[in-house]
Amino acid sequence: MKLLLLYRRRLWLFYLPLLLCTVAALWWSVSIWKLLPPAKVVIAAGSLQNGYARLAQRYAEQLERQGINVEILYSESQGGALEQLLDPSSAATIGFAQGIYANVGQAVQALAVVGQEPVWTFAAAGRPNSLTLAKGARVVAGHSNSASHIAARLMLEHAGLKAADYQFEDGKGALTGSPLGGLSAAEALIDGRIDLLFEAAGKDAPVVQLLTEQSDVQLLGMENAGALVARDRRLHTMLLPQGAIEFRGDLPPRDLTLIALQTHLLVRPNVHPALQRALLNAAIDIHEMPTFLQRHGQFPSFRGTDFPLSPTAKAYSVGDRPWLESLFLYGTAQRAELLLYAIAPILAIALLLLTWIPKLFDWRIVAELNHFYGDLKFLESEMESVATEQPMELRHLLERLDTIERQVVALDLPDEFSERWYTLREHLAAAQDRLLKLRAR
Repeated sequence: MKLLLLYRRRLWLFYLPLLLCTVAALWWSVSIWKLLPPAKVVIAAGSLQNGYARLAQRYAEQLERQGINVEILYSESQGGALEQLLDPSSAATIGFAQGIYANVGQAVQALAVVGQEPVWTFAAAGRPNSLTLAKGARVVAGHSNSASHIAARLMLEHAGLKAADYQFEDGKGALTGSPLGGLSAAEALIDGRIDLLFEAAGKDAPVVQLLTEQSDVQLLGMENAGALVARDRRLHTMLLPQGAIEFRGDLPPRDLTLIALQTHLLVRPNVHPALQRALLNAAIDIHEMPTFLQRHGQFPSFRGTDFPLSPTAKAYSVGDRPWLESLFLYGTAQRAELLLYAIAPILAIALLLLTWIPKLFDWRIVAELNHFYGDLKFLESEMESVATEQPMELRHLLERLDTIERQVVALDLPDEFSERWYTLREHLAAAQDRLLKLRAR
């Protein structure tokens, strides 16, 4: 009986392979399917002098409250955060960048737009109050790869000026003896050593605060800004109302339309979805309150991102979030999800199979014994009629009974079935005695 051979080897043929498959399924669920999010992350913040350094620190504080260790990487350039995200050798997986750096094919995704920064255009005393009249101007707009510099070129070109009509002053020596930028550029504008200064920054930037307080420095708006924004979708318009900077001082003295750049919270595509949702939770806490030229709840925004929007952010924007994350903290929610959706079902199936395998053997062995009982019952029902009508056929019944007995004797059953086996042998012996008596009549 092949089934009995399988039963005796069930440990190697069934139980051990099942346990190995269970271990493999657990490993796959933990390491691939329901991979736990990292306990430590690295945020690229760009230069220490820009606003992203402070922003990164605020995100670090929010994430650390959820049990995530955070390291902040700084660099020299304004676009250094994006450069670190695009560098495969960098450990940074989270960063910030203005939309003007967005290019097709970049291997980063946006979680949300978390703010906007005006491109402030300051003109020295005596300069015309329009970029269209800035021919021959000495211009400072940061380094050539900075967002301020890129936006300044686009704005000057939109104003009808060619590259030969103005001069960028961003080198060393001639004006200040050091690279122009930040407060040194603001001082050069105040002293009249340059004519125009472009600065993409928030209102609380030191350069903006210094220059808006100078009575002999004027803030320029952008004429026909809508046409420029229509040509380059990375640029946006922002209305600076009259008196928004200083109401009593009437700064600015009239409504101005400024060009603005969107600030994006960026991640690499392989960042764990749970970490992305934790970042979005932090973004809501940090950015939803109203600030200068920002309405309540305006940011974070999932619409109109200059970088491709992360699939996790798309789901988050429509309220598609795991329910466990609303009950537990970051790490606890992920471990609970792993236990509930991966480990528990795998262990339940394994336990069910471990329980079902011996029952399968029991069912099959019982079915085999019942088969012999059925044959014996049919044989007993034939004895009386054969003895009365065809006595010579009793010999064939005896041969059939002997065959059944030999098959039963050959059975190698587990110990728990020995009682039923002996009972079947007794029934066969009783049938054999009865058949011999009928034949002797």
